[in-house]
Parts: sequence; structure tokens; C-alpha cells
Amino acid sequence: MSRLRQYLRTQVQPFDSAALWSPRVAKEGALIVFWWAAPSFLIVWLVARFRNYLPATYLESAISEGIGPHLWNVVGTLGLVLVGFALLFPRSRFVARSAYHVLINTYAIGGLSFGLLFGQLFSTFTASTKNLALWKTWLMGAGGVFLAIQVLALNFSLWYLGHLMASREANDGFLHRVERVAFPLRFFSFLVFATVPVILLFMEM
Repeated sequence: MSRLRQYLRTQVQPFDSAALWSPRVAKEGALIVFWWAAPSFLIVWLVARFRNYLPATYLESAISEGIGPHLWNVVGTLGLVLVGFALLFPRSRFVARSAYHVLINTYAIGGLSFGLLFGQLFSTFTASTKNLALWKTWLMGAGGVFLAIQVLALNFSLWYLGHLMASREANDGFLHRVERVAFPLRFFSFLVFATVPVILLFMEM
């Protein structure tokens, strides 16, 4: 066990905080999800508030299709598989760029779906609070906030992985440091990223 710990400690030695994180990652990620979520949230509110003056049936169908997680799941799975290939072949710019673009677009889809979903929840919540006891209102509000944090964290993980994939273009970024990791560990990481999401996707069938 001590040999294993020493081996793993040696393999992760090239990675420091600068290679894994910077405040810019959170700032840019928050801005992008805001610019996708805010307009979609506003559209849902406008449909609920002024449905008699808008093509409400058509817009509600579009909202329902946008909330569905299937597209996010499928494209996100492809992005994670590409991350696995990027860890296996960290010198490949093509694989890293492919993973980056798929992950960033999946993140944008998640931001759009987030705005639509919580726009509907907000509209339903505000309409039902008049008939609910105060403690039920607080409970629903707390549950909504907890759900929002979970959804945002899950979606942000894709943005973070995309940031790591973009490091192929940097001189000493994350993927350059992955090159120093032994092949067996890179292959294990590939198996995790390439098989677990696919298995979870097929379990949804």
C-alpha cells in the first residue's frame, strides 16, 4: 500500500494549483451560463404572464423540448468520451480541440435548459404560494435553491473539463503535464471517462 501511495504521489507531482484552477474559469463560466439562462428564463416568464398575447402553445412546446435532458446527456457523454481520449493521447491537438468544443457547447445547452426549467418552476411557485402555508413556501423555496445548486454544479463540471482540454494550446498547461503521467494511469483514466458515461447513458434506455 505504501508503494502504491508513493507511486501515485510521484505521478501527480507535475500538477499544481495553477494547472488545475484559476479564478478566470469560474468567472467566464458564470457569465456564459448567465447569458444562456437569463433570456430563456425571461421567455418562460413572458409566456406565463402574457400567454393571451403570444403564440403560447408553440412556445410552450419549444420550452418543453428545451428542458428535456436527452440532448444534454447524449452530447455530454460524447464530450466525456473525448476527454478520455485526450487523457490517453495528451499530445493530440485534434482530440483536445474536439473535446473542448463538444464540452463547451454542452455547457451552453445546459445553461439554456437551466433557464427554461427554473423559469417554469418560478412561475409555478409564484402562482401557488397564495394557497400554501408559509412553512410549505419556505420548504419549496429551499428545495428549489438546493436543486439549482446541484444542476449548476453538474453543468459547470463540463465547463471545467473544457477548460482543461483547452490547455493543449498553452505552453505548460494541464494536458502537457498529463504527458508525464505513466501510460497505465492514463489508460485507466481513459476507461473511466470512456465507459462510465456510456454505461449510464444505456441505463437510461
